[in-house]
Amino acid sequence: MFQRLKGAIDTRIAEEQARQRASAPVSRTSSLRSSTQSDRNGSPSRPARRPRPKEHDEAPRGPDPVEFEKAFALEDDSEEPSGMSTPSMQGEKASTAESGTPTASGSAESDEKGEERQASTATRPSSELPAEVRSKLRKLETLESKYKELLRSYRIAHARAVAVEPFEKVLKEHTPVSGISDPDALVEYLNQLSLKGDMVMDELKRVSTDRDNYKKKFEEAEKQTQDAQAEVASLKSPTGTTEDAVAPIAKTDSNDSSTPAASVKSPVTSVIGLFSPKPKNEATFESTDSEEFFSFDEEIPKLQTEVKDKTAEVEDLKAKVSSLEKDLAVAQEASASLVRDLEKATLELNESKGAIVAEKVLQEKIKTQAEDVLTLQARLKAAEKRVSSLQSDLENQRKEAEMKTASLEKEHETQREASEEELKELSRAHKELEIIKLELEAQVKNLEESKASSEKRLQDMSTSVESLNRQIADGAQGTSKTAKSEPLTGSPTAAASTITTGAGKKKNKKKKKGPNAVAAPEESPAEVTEKEETSGSPTAQGPADLHAEISSLKAEINKRDAQIAKLQTKGKTEEDLREELENMQENLLSIGQEHVEAKEKIKELEAEKTALREQVTKLEAEIINHKDELKASEKADADFKALRTEYEDLKSKSASLQKDLGAAEQLATSRYRDLTDLKEVLQKAQPELKALRAENETLKVTKSELVMKVSELRRLEARERDLKADVASFKKQAADRGTEIRTLNEKVTQETNNRLRFEDQSRVTQRDLRKSEAEKIQLAASGEKMAAELLKVQGEASKLRNKVKELEDQVSKLTSESKSLREEVDLRGSQYNNAQGLLSSMRDQTSEMAMQLKEAKEQSESLEEELGEVQRLLSERTREGETMRRLLADVDDRADTKVREMRERMETALEERDRAEDEASTNARRRAREVDELKTKIRDFERDIKRATDDRDELLRSEKEWKQRRDELEATSQRATQEASEVRAAMGELRSALDSNEKQARDAEKQRANLRRLLDETNQRYEKLQRDVKTLQGRQAKLSSSDVSSSSRTSIDSGRALSPGGAALNGGATGGNMDYVYLKTILLQFLEQKDKKRQADLVKTVLGQLLHFDRKDQERWMAAVAAR
Repeated sequence: MFQRLKGAIDTRIAEEQARQRASAPVSRTSSLRSSTQSDRNGSPSRPARRPRPKEHDEAPRGPDPVEFEKAFALEDDSEEPSGMSTPSMQGEKASTAESGTPTASGSAESDEKGEERQASTATRPSSELPAEVRSKLRKLETLESKYKELLRSYRIAHARAVAVEPFEKVLKEHTPVSGISDPDALVEYLNQLSLKGDMVMDELKRVSTDRDNYKKKFEEAEKQTQDAQAEVASLKSPTGTTEDAVAPIAKTDSNDSSTPAASVKSPVTSVIGLFSPKPKNEATFESTDSEEFFSFDEEIPKLQTEVKDKTAEVEDLKAKVSSLEKDLAVAQEASASLVRDLEKATLELNESKGAIVAEKVLQEKIKTQAEDVLTLQARLKAAEKRVSSLQSDLENQRKEAEMKTASLEKEHETQREASEEELKELSRAHKELEIIKLELEAQVKNLEESKASSEKRLQDMSTSVESLNRQIADGAQGTSKTAKSEPLTGSPTAAASTITTGAGKKKNKKKKKGPNAVAAPEESPAEVTEKEETSGSPTAQGPADLHAEISSLKAEINKRDAQIAKLQTKGKTEEDLREELENMQENLLSIGQEHVEAKEKIKELEAEKTALREQVTKLEAEIINHKDELKASEKADADFKALRTEYEDLKSKSASLQKDLGAAEQLATSRYRDLTDLKEVLQKAQPELKALRAENETLKVTKSELVMKVSELRRLEARERDLKADVASFKKQAADRGTEIRTLNEKVTQETNNRLRFEDQSRVTQRDLRKSEAEKIQLAASGEKMAAELLKVQGEASKLRNKVKELEDQVSKLTSESKSLREEVDLRGSQYNNAQGLLSSMRDQTSEMAMQLKEAKEQSESLEEELGEVQRLLSERTREGETMRRLLADVDDRADTKVREMRERMETALEERDRAEDEASTNARRRAREVDELKTKIRDFERDIKRATDDRDELLRSEKEWKQRRDELEATSQRATQEASEVRAAMGELRSALDSNEKQARDAEKQRANLRRLLDETNQRYEKLQRDVKTLQGRQAKLSSSDVSSSSRTSIDSGRALSPGGAALNGGATGGNMDYVYLKTILLQFLEQKDKKRQADLVKTVLGQLLHFDRKDQERWMAAVAAR
């Protein structure tokens, strides 16, 4: 806006200064300039004032550039405007002398330039120049840069004017045309020459036909003379007497015959009718000779009369021959002249044939041009159809792109809402998990405290049991009664203890046994109490209470175990929740991948958009080319139509001229001499005409080239606007890319941090794996130990102290399991913290994806704005094309009007010529008037030509300026393309960096998935180990219960002696039954196990001990495992 206001103010100030200068007197400045320049440069105005010799008072051409070249020498700013007045004065004098030339305008312009330069030189010494003077000085600098081009164009124009002058002189000397500016007069003159040539040709044809007729008549006369001579010879032969009389006649005949014989060579042919009656006389004479008898007396008077007649006839013939000889001489002269005319006519005929051939060639060219025009029109229609179809495709694609972007935005919004809801649910689940974790930790603490208290109670009870056994042993030594009842009391105590322990262990397996298993241990304490009551010993009440307390403690332990199992199920729910968390994370990753895919789709749409833009630009260029071809075809059509009309007019004129030829034959002789003169003039004027035609063609070509260049300049302006818009868009894209680069760098840093976190997690998981493998090895060793201990328990079933120790070992194992559970809880807590970190990172990624989506939306909006700008530019170009069409239509209309006017003038000139031929008396006056009018027209045409040359010079200047602008625009476009290529290279590097980061992220995700897999495998192995431990515990409990039941049966049924054998048998039976169930479970585990190493370990340890494998059996089993 500021620049526009400044430009408007500058233009106003310049206008006011121009008005002031126009009002101020110019005489002082011109006198000062002339004096200073004459003092400095040695008065270069003298050669400009030298008078030139002028011939025939011609129209003045401009001064020679050599005369004022020194005046225009740009040495200093102070010396520039001095010599401009002399050529302007000379031009003014020449214009006042003869009808004015454009040099006056040039001098005025030079005066104005000189005033501006003097003003600039006057203001330069001042310390600070105003802005107006600076702007004028800049304009002067631009004019100084263009001065060489202006001087060169003026030299060209001057050389052309110098070359035109001799041609005009020749035209004035040999034709009625006064100069080049009157082409109509020259056309009329040439038409008259062609008409005269046609008339001469027709007259030649008539004379040649007459000559042929005369030749025929002459040949017939020669035959008749020969016949007459033969008759004379026949007359001489019969009579000798009449020889003397006939001799002079023969001589005269011979003389007469000799004269026509001499004259046979002449081409006279009009003597045929004179000798026509001669053969009839001969026929009668011969008939009389043949009919009658010959007699001298009768024949002499006849012969005398005939001789008299013949002499009279000979005299008449002599007179006729003399007249004919005169006529022959005239005819010979006429024939010689006609032969000359014939030769000239043949030459003209050949020329006319050449012209006819040229016309035929032109007609063929016109036909070919018409066909080309039709083909070009068809191509143009096809191209317009293609353009319309492409525009419709463009609109459809744009609509589809808008629909796609809208659908992608909607999907993104829905996905974002879903991800937000999932994040909310995850946060809720996280809070619930924290609450459950706290509750579980509190319950675990309570359970640990209760377990510790129960362990203390067990220890107290075991000490009390030992003290009671000692008391019982002391009491048995005191009395014999007690000695008799010792086995009875000892067995029930042992049975009770075994029953209690068995009941305690059976209560641990309530889930497997059901109510039947629970009823058996309830019956055994009842029986024991009954037996204790029947015994009636005072010492049996203490152990019973202790056993009741032990059973109650064991029931509490069982309750605690059930609570632990519930807590384990809750831990499983925690695992489910973690799995849900992992699923949510995977969903978030899939959402991120979908966002990446949406980005790629947006990029593809942008690429399609750029491709469509390129297609639009190509189609616009094709449309412009087709328009130019259409214009050329329209011009060719117009020329073809004009030639057709001219051909038809010439046909009609030829018909009318053929009618008028009869009247024009009388004027042929008088115009023959004019013909020769005109031929000479034509021969002289033909090279000049050729030169003029060549100049006309060059002018037409330059005009068409100027039109093309103007169109090209407009195209270049449009391209400049497009390039400026593209540069702005590229700058915007570069800024956007810079922001994207920053965001990508931040992403790279975040991804590197995430990678480091994942590496730490992988290290932690590897440590956990190592720990789990160590625990697995320990568990396998413990399983082997447990199997060995089970064998020891079967051998030492009767010893209660060992069982108490085994219970203590089980308690220690439970403590180790509780520790392992604590470690698992800690691991799960760390995993939970890691999951929280992943959630936070995923939240950051979602926020970044939202930012990227916003940026993508902004880019799509900018692309839509660019599309709108492109459409607006297209509409502007279509408007410009319509204006160009209108201008071309106006130019064509003007040209048609000019052609019509020229044709009307031609018709009027032809009518005037006909009138001039009909009325010879008024011809001179009319010619004089026409000459005066033609002179005025010539002057007008000369002025028009000068104006046209000035316009052409201006056009050439503008063309050069436009070329400079085009070069500048091309340089800017090249710079823009270089910048775009650099931006593209940077984009490619960024994309490669992005791809590498994405690959790193994918590798990290793969590592995380592998770690998850390893964790799952370790969890499965841990669960399997827990199952193995539980099965071992159940087996241990069953074995202990079977031992207790066998010992109780032997004590009840038989005495002390039979108890070991029965116990062994019953124990063996029950042990065999329990081994069968245990075998089932272990075989199921063996078959379910997929890892061959685990199967081999089971074959070596558990199955080998249960099935009592040898080395051969063990090798077979190992081979079968390896073969699977």
